[in-house]
Amino acid sequence: MPQEWAGESGRDRAVERYVQDLLARRPGSRPELPATLLLGPRGSGKTTVLRHLADWARRAPVARLDLAALGQEGRKPIDVLAALVFQLNAKKKDFARLRFPAFGLLTIAVAARMEAADRDAAVRQMEAALVGPPSGRSEVINQLATYAATVLGAPTAVTAALPLLPEWRRHWARLRVRWQLARIQRRSRDAGSVDGFLIDLNQRYGDREEAERQRAEAVLFDAFLDDLQRAYGSRGGDKRRTTQCLVLLDNVDSPLGNDFLKALLDARRKAQAPDPLLVLATAGSYPAALEGFAFGGPRRPGALPGRWPAEEERFVPERVVKGLVVGRLRDLARHEVEQQAKEVLRSAGRRAPAPAADNGVQWLGWVVHELTRGHPAGTAQLLAALLECPAETRWEARLRQVLRPSSELVDALLERLLPIEASGELAQALARAAAAADLAQAQAGRALWDESGARVQEEFNDFCADVLRTMHLDTGSEESDGPTETPHPLLRLLLLRRLAALPEPDAVTAGAADGAEGTRGGRGRRAVHAALRDRAAAAGEEAAAAYHALAGGELAVAAAYLDDAFDRLPPEEWCTELCRLRRAPLAETGEALEQPLWERYERLVDHLGDGAVDQRLRTITRLLAAVWISPEPPDDPRTDRIGDPYRDPLGDPVAELYGEIQARFHTLAVHADSVPWTSALLRRTKQYGKEPWL
Repeated sequence: MPQEWAGESGRDRAVERYVQDLLARRPGSRPELPATLLLGPRGSGKTTVLRHLADWARRAPVARLDLAALGQEGRKPIDVLAALVFQLNAKKKDFARLRFPAFGLLTIAVAARMEAADRDAAVRQMEAALVGPPSGRSEVINQLATYAATVLGAPTAVTAALPLLPEWRRHWARLRVRWQLARIQRRSRDAGSVDGFLIDLNQRYGDREEAERQRAEAVLFDAFLDDLQRAYGSRGGDKRRTTQCLVLLDNVDSPLGNDFLKALLDARRKAQAPDPLLVLATAGSYPAALEGFAFGGPRRPGALPGRWPAEEERFVPERVVKGLVVGRLRDLARHEVEQQAKEVLRSAGRRAPAPAADNGVQWLGWVVHELTRGHPAGTAQLLAALLECPAETRWEARLRQVLRPSSELVDALLERLLPIEASGELAQALARAAAAADLAQAQAGRALWDESGARVQEEFNDFCADVLRTMHLDTGSEESDGPTETPHPLLRLLLLRRLAALPEPDAVTAGAADGAEGTRGGRGRRAVHAALRDRAAAAGEEAAAAYHALAGGELAVAAAYLDDAFDRLPPEEWCTELCRLRRAPLAETGEALEQPLWERYERLVDHLGDGAVDQRLRTITRLLAAVWISPEPPDDPRTDRIGDPYRDPLGDPVAELYGEIQARFHTLAVHADSVPWTSALLRRTKQYGKEPWL
């Protein structure tokens, strides 16, 4: 099974087609190629897409760099640019080799000269030459080439950079100098280390020479673009070069990535002439470098550009300013998840039992998509975990096993999806906050914060304000997606699993002094829902109080709320309240779900046998229990878009209770004895008329 399905999904192919259309070049054309910023939360497949594109375009001039990794190594923009140039300079079987005389000679001069004044003089010479007449540029090129041909004591600085220079036969410098450089290259072939060259280049500038470094970086960027424009602008180059240069930059939201991206975009603006660079950069947060007014100004919280609707097959990024477009990687569509499910079932072989549903591929694709909503890393890791289960295990049981509250998969996915720098206290706070339908509810009151300090609350607020951290779904409809503080359904599911793994307060060991260690971050699921319920009740929010009562296992309280609402709400509004409650997190997880479905259902409603119960309340109670356990039916825009995208189909993964739900809706329609009520309830009956995966 392909790792995270690189390049195989319709989404990845759409990005590939976008790049392909821009990468192809016709002689005589000089299109302006904007830099494309690809935004996506952690695990959305940004790195996977870049890795696939680098392999797909390997026969063309292509460079791929991870700026976060380079930053951890202490590299600077000057090093990143040099590494990029060396990759673009690589030999390609089908394309004329790119050469960088101005850049190569200036880097040799900077790396080889020990005195800061000498380095700065060379930089200033090139800076003046790039904006001056061609004769001035030629003179500086000759001076630097002469220096490179005669420098002693720094062989790495010269030999590693020699491949960047044109062949000695070409008229880019004086004949004698070209001959000397060619002799050095022949004598020291493969002797120069690119890594050593970059180290030499970087070490020439200390902390006290930051201004000189920045000037050198700016001029090197200018020289780099000037070399590219000349390579493609000559008569021979225009005919021979049939593709642009693909530059793939990962993690440009890192500190080094911000600096490099801004320097590159500034250099392109200053050049005021098209260059052949097709830049595709990825980020897990909106880069600070693009918050300046030159690039559109600060973004409103939750209002990122480049939304990619699920129904749009093409990747069409949004123009932010001239030279910059932004697009967001969407989650995988259900049919794309089904492709992976088909591969999993094939890989499982005949030893594995067939899924309980008639169409196993459709069913497995549906249930995995319900759980992950197509999040690429979540989908890939969940399917991989299902394959690792014992061969004889049923697929419904596999799903429940791998998503138990304390399972390795839950911990691994949370580590993959939460911010790298997230503290343990933030993870605990998020687990508590996930009990609410959106994180804003947890921000609003003190119900969940008596265990956390101001630092954690500030960290939590920063998390909530960043839709790429919350992984907020954005279909364009807040009625479906919820407010911007609503976390991705997969992230909420995992956080709720972690919350369910915590002991309840009465089960916590009493040995901790004053309860400090026993309760800090250890408030269990029922206690959290109870706190939220009490807060909602105190605020007069009956619907929210019923929601948390149900999530805490008090079905009778939620059913009583619905029964009371039946007399005061119109039919459609009552059905909306029913939908809001049925999406409350299940009170049972893990091993409890392994018990027979009908036993679990009857146990939920066994309180109805205690004394006399009104028939309508009895029907509403059974109906609520059944729809709560069962998976979501097909969406009804009139009643089901309540700002809560959460799903958990594991209570009844094969929809066995759908028939019971239909029967209870029919019975309730009889109790209503009203045309509007009967019409609304029979529409709900039809909603549950077929399995949700068909």
